[in-house]
Amino acid sequence: MGADLWWKKAAGRLLDLLYPPPPSCGLCGRNIAAGFRERTSVSLCPACAAKFCFLSGSICRVCGRLWTEGDVCGDCARRPDTFFVFSRSAVAYNHAMKEYMARYKYRGDRKLAGMMAGFLPQIWKRYYAGEQIDWITYIPLHAERLRERTFNQAEEVARLLGSVVGVPVAGLLVRKRATEKQSRRTRYGRLHAMENVFSYCPEAGWGVPDSSAPCRIVIVDDVYTTGSTLNEAAHALKAGLPGADVYGLTVAR
Repeated sequence: MGADLWWKKAAGRLLDLLYPPPPSCGLCGRNIAAGFRERTSVSLCPACAAKFCFLSGSICRVCGRLWTEGDVCGDCARRPDTFFVFSRSAVAYNHAMKEYMARYKYRGDRKLAGMMAGFLPQIWKRYYAGEQIDWITYIPLHAERLRERTFNQAEEVARLLGSVVGVPVAGLLVRKRATEKQSRRTRYGRLHAMENVFSYCPEAGWGVPDSSAPCRIVIVDDVYTTGSTLNEAAHALKAGLPGADVYGLTVAR
């Protein structure tokens, strides 16, 4: 019986090599006859891909928002100080993305991490491959929030992305105080709630360069709303590494 089982497994692997099964959708699991992909590195069937609005066309030079009325959108023009060079996002934060993000962040559906990270390599190739990025980091959670969720969704996405694009990932920031969820704030509250929340504190074992040495760092997060979180994180990074150019990359906008 042992030999028969071995031969059956070997024959199955050989058949898979000769006649590979069709890829399955990363969301619904259905077979995809043509290996359909819509600007992602994860296979999606046409029905699932249609749920998302991929950002393309005219965008704000700074934040990546869909924008046709000039080089920079109104929000970025009104920001007193911008500490990041630019930020880009893969998809709009529409109803479908809001639901999947809630399942991932708040209900612990961590198998969605691969889908979230899968939206980013194409954006990386378009905007960051030519920038010679030295490090990827991520928006940290406060210790209390981390205990509640048991994982940091931004860190998971950042580490998956880093393994694909071949850029080292390191925690470079800490959150000094807990803050109310940004989704519960007014727009005005979001713009001011993140002031002085982060500080530069590289994780143990990370080779810290000369603080004045030039380097390029991309901060990964899940959603860009007003940009206040990213801007304050970039501010903290530049306080610790004045020679750094800081960029942003989020799944949704």
